[in-house]
Amino acid sequence: MALAATVFAAGASASPGVLARAPDGRPLTLTFFDEFDSFRPLGTAGGIWRTTFGPGDEKGLDRRTLPNNGELELYVDRRLADSQGAIGLDPFHAHGGVLEIWATPTPPQLLARLDRHPYVSGVITTQPSFSQTYGYFEMRAKLPSGKGLWPAFWLLPADQSWPPEIDVMECVSDPTTVHSTVHSNLSTAQDIVAQTAPDQFHVYAVAWDSKHVAFFVDNRKSGEVETPPDLNKPMYMLANLAVGGTWPGDPDAATPFPAKMTIDYIHAYRFGHV
Repeated sequence: MALAATVFAAGASASPGVLARAPDGRPLTLTFFDEFDSFRPLGTAGGIWRTTFGPGDEKGLDRRTLPNNGELELYVDRRLADSQGAIGLDPFHAHGGVLEIWATPTPPQLLARLDRHPYVSGVITTQPSFSQTYGYFEMRAKLPSGKGLWPAFWLLPADQSWPPEIDVMECVSDPTTVHSTVHSNLSTAQDIVAQTAPDQFHVYAVAWDSKHVAFFVDNRKSGEVETPPDLNKPMYMLANLAVGGTWPGDPDAATPFPAKMTIDYIHAYRFGHV
């Protein structure tokens, strides 16, 4: 089992919610956590979160959306600047032990500077600060509701290949329906669906080893697939709030903005035995 170096959020301590065992009973050892008492982007003291699909030009517009999905947002951060100076947008709001990622319409005066993307939002990834082969990965979060909103928690290969991909949680417009999927060159993707209560925090998790990938919502298994042969490499974690695209469609007049994805914590563990 290949593991990256253990990463703990600087200045933080693990919450009482840290697990000793996975829902399937296997012992766990904590390898990564962030309780979001503050937000620590890369480039700041103790920074662990990249806010682009890096590596890339952190001050340019590359790696800040997924055009192949038809998405409408551009992922911004407070350091984004161009030849005119700082853009001045920050979608990340840490308070009371949670991180809110806000999606909003792009201010009209900034459309030209942001390549006419009609919405701005945020993405956080642990590339390059943390990656791991196999383990239990979880996020406790409250998801937004509204047509065209697409929050997600997922894993991608540290070697920047694609696929494979583990979608621990995706929600399209309706937070009562959660989708989980494994993408691979060597197997057919299966859409695993779970139902949840809206306007509440839920824990979205995956247990991944060399044989199986099992998905959980609030410690209850929602489904399981066999691990494809190309899904045996270090993966890093991502969480984001996309807007629009071929799957959720465009927002409409009833979509509430700012839309907020509220994250309580993100944890990763290795298994005691794999």
